[in-house]
Amino acid sequence: MPELVINASNVISPLCYSVLKIEPYTACPYRCVYCYGRWYAKGSDVVAPRGVALAMFEGVAKRVYKEGLRPMPFRLSTLVDPFPPHEELAKISEKVLRIAKKYEYPLIINTKSSKIVEAEGLRRALEELLDKGLAVLQVSLSTLDDSKSRILEPVAPPPSRRLLALEEFGSRGFPTVVRLSPYVPYYSPTGEEEVEQALGLFRDAGVKHLIVEGLRVERGEVEVLVKELGLPELDFEGYSLREVEGAKPVVRISRRLRAKAYEGLRRQAIRTGMGFATCKEGLFRFHTTDDCCGAYLLRSYALRATLWDLYRAGLDSVKQGVNVDAYIDVCRKFSRVCGEELRLYPKAISKPMRYHEKRLLKCLGDRELLERIAPDLLNRLEG
Repeated sequence: MPELVINASNVISPLCYSVLKIEPYTACPYRCVYCYGRWYAKGSDVVAPRGVALAMFEGVAKRVYKEGLRPMPFRLSTLVDPFPPHEELAKISEKVLRIAKKYEYPLIINTKSSKIVEAEGLRRALEELLDKGLAVLQVSLSTLDDSKSRILEPVAPPPSRRLLALEEFGSRGFPTVVRLSPYVPYYSPTGEEEVEQALGLFRDAGVKHLIVEGLRVERGEVEVLVKELGLPELDFEGYSLREVEGAKPVVRISRRLRAKAYEGLRRQAIRTGMGFATCKEGLFRFHTTDDCCGAYLLRSYALRATLWDLYRAGLDSVKQGVNVDAYIDVCRKFSRVCGEELRLYPKAISKPMRYHEKRLLKCLGDRELLERIAPDLLNRLEG
């Protein structure tokens, strides 16, 4: 597995802008019931600092800065929270923030932690990055109800504390994002009144962008989870693109339920002046912004291309299958990094990024796969 890049896959490669990652710790202490990290984690679940990630990120940031390349944002982080209680002593993530400031390197920061306002050194480092337009702060929530949150996220700070932390930065105009993740109908904000109230709170906290990502869970856990949450019966559909021997099949909230909920969220986001996007779902008709991550809120950055770019470009030429020239045209249209430009970057990220690009182009020629990962793009191409 590349240290600084998420592995290429049929879901990540065509859909995700932020495939560059920094994992500052070996594990996450929050023990969320739905934790996606446990599907990939190997070995001990002891939380320990990962100095190798820090050193490699500094090497990449330094070279990109010195060579005048367009910096592609790193995500801090993907599988573990970057600000666990252990950060108070190890300060790995704080060091990442200071390296990013030194080399003017943009970060997309995702957390459930309230340490971002409680730890003075960390808070100052984050403020400096946000003030310079070098960071976007994403805070993850699945519900606004503290008591309900304890069922899915028993050790994480309650939503009320996360919202206060978010408001501390958002109220001063810094680029802040809410991730409704995982989104669970009737547990997360769903009804019209509930959605209006939730997004009103986000607006008052200064939130600029809203991302939603439906719940994914192992098939055998669905019945128990729905019962524990006290929810009406929910529709689920297969998520795994193929069954793997020894791995438990994964399902997600059905497309029908997600689309119904997302329409209401999108409509209210527009009313409150927020950007809106889905995460790794290919439901592009709901997107209202240049990218799904909120990177557009950064001062200076570059992104790889995804299927969202092809969707909004309205490419008829890809109907016949892979068309590299058309793909390159889209990259130029939206100033995405692709093709030979990827080779200019440090090998630690350029080589795995090219694997992602190859996988994306391969997906364009697979109708069955597009139906699973990007149904809106397929509908547009065949419409």
